[in-house]
Amino acid sequence: MSRVLIPGLADFSPTLNRGVSFGLLTPDSAIEFYSLIALLVTISIAVAVIAWRARTLITSAGFGFILGGALGNLFDRLLNGGAVFDFLYLHLGKLPLFICNFADIAISAGVVLLLVDAFFPKKGANGPRPMPRST
Repeated sequence: MSRVLIPGLADFSPTLNRGVSFGLLTPDSAIEFYSLIALLVTISIAVAVIAWRARTLITSAGFGFILGGALGNLFDRLLNGGAVFDFLYLHLGKLPLFICNFADIAISAGVVLLLVDAFFPKKGANGPRPMPRST
């Protein structure tokens, strides 16, 4: 049940992805599935800690988008029997690129924000983050 959304660029094409990015790390057993979930939870916790310690707003937003997308895909995986519902098939004419969902787009947007922050840092943003004052 595929539908053209933007001719030559994007189609609605629902599919279940049991792997991570591009079908990588597809679990073949219950042990592999639970190991994948544990790995994804661990990575999410690490990203949350990094986001909390970020020194700039753009870095915080970047890690926030990544964390939000990761948690969205994690919950989707738990609700869909180990698979993520991907539906947006992106292509350039007949050249296939990839299929993704909104969580993947959020992760990609977060990476773009982090790259912008890395290549175009604000002056004075490298100092230590001030501690909040208690009142």
